[in-house]
Amino acid sequence: MLRLKRTILLLGFLGMIHITAVGQSNNVGTWFVYFGNQKINDKWNIQSDFQYRDYRFLGQRNQFLARAGLGYNLKPQNHNLLLGYAYIATDSYDEFDLNTSTKIENRIYQQYLYKNKVGSSALTHRFRLEERFFPNEFGLRARYFISVQRPLWSKNIAKGNTYLSAYNELFVDIKDPKFDRNRLYAGLGIGINESIRVETGYMIQAQKNITRGQLQLILTNNLPFKK
Repeated sequence: MLRLKRTILLLGFLGMIHITAVGQSNNVGTWFVYFGNQKINDKWNIQSDFQYRDYRFLGQRNQFLARAGLGYNLKPQNHNLLLGYAYIATDSYDEFDLNTSTKIENRIYQQYLYKNKVGSSALTHRFRLEERFFPNEFGLRARYFISVQRPLWSKNIAKGNTYLSAYNELFVDIKDPKFDRNRLYAGLGIGINESIRVETGYMIQAQKNITRGQLQLILTNNLPFKK
């Protein structure tokens, strides 16, 4: 009965987001996201993510992102230092919604990630520095990300357990010091097992004078290479 209630809650949340997105299809984008964090041993791990972002709800590609890095834990499963690379293809559109160009970015990034718990809530703090290489252009950007995940009706996120998820991420341009953007997200997820989770939520991205909503569908895979 409890598992049925969790499923109904998740489906209801999905339906609410779907109705909101369809009702604002010109202003809401869709992000399909895969996150991977594979443990090699107690010290080393590989992180990756692949994202396909639509500018409008289920249509008009805005961006494709592929990112991967090698991390090292200063303490067991925590205080992780990582060096990575990302490839990003961003499509531009004019006032008639016609694709006018695709901008390619190659990115090198360094990050520090720290995890802690407050009661049953799991917090993650991430500091990231990005060197951004465009054709005939170079950018330097810093990011601070904080997230919280809180299980519902249980003490941890395991098979069949539902959880609440939220994050905020601030972006700052360092080369030409200024605010770049901010992302605020809230969502609901369910554990497929101890290592795989499925999540959906809604993010608001504020960038200069533009604020847009983004529906996110997220698959997280923490299966280790070796047990």
